[in-house]
Amino acid sequence: MSFQNACYHILAPSSEAHEYKKHSKLFDILLIALIIVNVAAMMLETVPGLPALWQHELHIIEVVSVLIFTIEYILRVYSSASAPNRSTQANRSAQANRTRQEKTTAWQKRWAYIKSPMALVDLMAILPFYLSMLVAFDLRILRVFRVLRILKIGRYSRSMQTLVTVLRNESHSLIAALSVLLLFTIIAATCIYYIEHAAQPDVFSSIPASLWWALVTLTTVGYGDAVPITALGKIFGGLITIMGICFYALPAGILSSSYTSQMQLKRDRFKDTVRSVLDDGKLSEHDVHHLEHVRALLDLDEEEAKLIVRLLQHHHKRLDD
Repeated sequence: MSFQNACYHILAPSSEAHEYKKHSKLFDILLIALIIVNVAAMMLETVPGLPALWQHELHIIEVVSVLIFTIEYILRVYSSASAPNRSTQANRSAQANRTRQEKTTAWQKRWAYIKSPMALVDLMAILPFYLSMLVAFDLRILRVFRVLRILKIGRYSRSMQTLVTVLRNESHSLIAALSVLLLFTIIAATCIYYIEHAAQPDVFSSIPASLWWALVTLTTVGYGDAVPITALGKIFGGLITIMGICFYALPAGILSSSYTSQMQLKRDRFKDTVRSVLDDGKLSEHDVHHLEHVRALLDLDEEEAKLIVRLLQHHHKRLDD
């Protein structure tokens, strides 16, 4: 196997190349540890007095981290050309034409990876460091992007990937719910402005200023920095608080329902896999390893997966009897 393919199977979290499974897992563990150390160092830099005492150590952590993240980013871009094709190339007549198509396809794959969300996160995690070296003016605001390095952990977390899938699947429903919430917030801010402006011209000075009260009231946070003092304003504020409990529960309900559906879909897929390997009536050592691999890919609890296997084995045995 070529160096490019080897890099792809080690770096790709969904890789099924068994010969690189241990290497891939070790790489994931080391990179997660590096991300945690790097984010912890970034947080410690904001503690008064610590940067002066540990300036050398913190700088070494930053330089080493950026160097490793840069190598990782370059290898991911390079090896992304080995990603499997979604569709096969057809009608390749001549050897020269085939070679030209393969080169074009490889660079297309690399460009597609560069534009992917996780690749952009990887780039933004290292870009501020290099910009601070190349550009003379103050770029401290760009160092905020260093916190994006913690998002790199999402590549190795099946739960995070499930959450991203939920957000993508329910994007239209969430946008609709958020649109309703935004509209209701504007209506609440407008009403409270006309109710309370005469009594509190400084607090409710305008409708945009009243949006803060509407937001914290609808979310039932209620910081208390802006409260109605008129009788009508208090009644209206109570109604808005009650309505907020109903309206602001919509996105949470959508997400929880979709997340539950995704987890149930994973359980169903695991059950289908167990049924397929139980066709001969028994589980071989190869079947056990295969089920464990599928369980890990689906991010199912180990005890839950064992229970599913036992129940389906019992059911299969009853059918045979």
